Amino acid sequence: RGPFSTPVPKQQGHISCRGGAFAMAQIMAQLPGIARSCPLAPPQLLHQDMSRLHRQRNACRPFQSTRGQAGRRTSARATTVASVQIPQRLNGTPMPRETRQFFYKDVAAAVKAAVAAGEQRIRLQCTIPETNNEQDVYRIGTVLEMVRELAVTLAQDGKRVKVCIQGPMGQGVFMGLPLSLSGVRRIMDQMDWGDADDFVTTGAVGADQVDDTDFYILVAPQNVVGGNLIMTALGEHVAAAEEKGKTVITLNGNLKDIPSHSGVMGIRGREDRMAFASSFKLAYHFRLLFLPGFTYPIMGALRYSYGQDWEVYKRTERKDPAFKKKVEEYQLVGEFPGSGPMPDGNQITTSFQPKAKQKPAGQWW
Repeated sequence: RGPFSTPVPKQQGHISCRGGAFAMAQIMAQLPGIARSCPLAPPQLLHQDMSRLHRQRNACRPFQSTRGQAGRRTSARATTVASVQIPQRLNGTPMPRETRQFFYKDVAAAVKAAVAAGEQRIRLQCTIPETNNEQDVYRIGTVLEMVRELAVTLAQDGKRVKVCIQGPMGQGVFMGLPLSLSGVRRIMDQMDWGDADDFVTTGAVGADQVDDTDFYILVAPQNVVGGNLIMTALGEHVAAAEEKGKTVITLNGNLKDIPSHSGVMGIRGREDRMAFASSFKLAYHFRLLFLPGFTYPIMGALRYSYGQDWEVYKRTERKDPAFKKKVEEYQLVGEFPGSGPMPDGNQITTSFQPKAKQKPAGQWW
C-alpha cells in the first residue's frame, strides 16, 4: 500500500493464520480496482504491494499445506505399517528415561503374550547399547530396571517371581564369575520392587532354587572362560521347574561355547548343548544394525515380538524446519514371517535397498 494508492480497509488488511485465506482472497480481488483508481501510482509501489501481500499469504500456508503434505507422505509410504515407534538417539548414553521405559514395556508385553500362549521356556534378547555387555557403555542399572519392570508385570496377578543370578563356577584358580554379573546379586538384594515386593525374591541358578515360585527370571546366564558349563546348572534348573509346571525366562543369555581348559566346551556334547539352547522360545529380540566391523553410525534395527513378524527398520534423517536441525527416524523397510528364522544379512541388506517402481502394464506402443 503506497502513498498514492487507495487505502485498504483495516479489517481486510489484517492477515491471520486461520482466516488468512478468505481475507487474502478479498484483498486480491480489490487490487485491480485499486490500480485502476490510482493511475498516478508508480509501478514500483504496486510491485511492493504485491510482494508484501505474497509474503503475508505465504506466512499462512503452513497451516493449509501441512495436511496435504501429510496425505502425500502417507500415500507414498510403503504399505507396511510399523507396529511401534522406535525411539531416537539410541547411540546416546545415558539414555533418556522415556527411551528406557519404551524397551521395558516392550519386553514386558512380549513376555506377557508368550506366557498367555503357554510357553515354559522363554528367551529374551534386548541388546541396546546399555544392555549389551560387549560394549563399553554397558549399564547394569538398565538391565535391573528392565528385570524389575518384567517382574512387576508378571506379579500383577498374584504370581510369585524369583530373579536368579548365577554364582561363581569352576574349581580352584579356575573359579570365576562373568564381569558383567560381578556384584549384581548384592545390588539386586537391595532393590525396591514396589507393590510386588512381597511376591519377588532373589536366588541363584540350580535345581535347589526351584520351589513354589511361578516364574524364574535368569539374568544373563553365560559360560565362563576357563570355567564350567552353565548348561549343567541351567539344565537342572529348567528340568526341575518344568516338573512343577513353572516357567523359566532368560534375559540376554549367551549359551554359546567359549574357549575353556581340559576340553570342557569341546566338540564332545556340542550338539546336545546347541539343542538345549535352541529349545527356548524366542519371545523378544531387538538389536541395532551397523556396518561390518563398526558400531557407529547406526544403520537400522531388527525387532521381533512374540506373535508378530520380524521387522527391519532403516534409520534416516530429515531436516525439521521448525527446529532447524536433523530429526532421526526409523522407517519400516522389511517384514519377515515371525514363525520363520531370524533374517540373515542378505535379507536385511535387500530390505535396505530401494524398491524399484513397477510400471503399470500397458500396451507396448
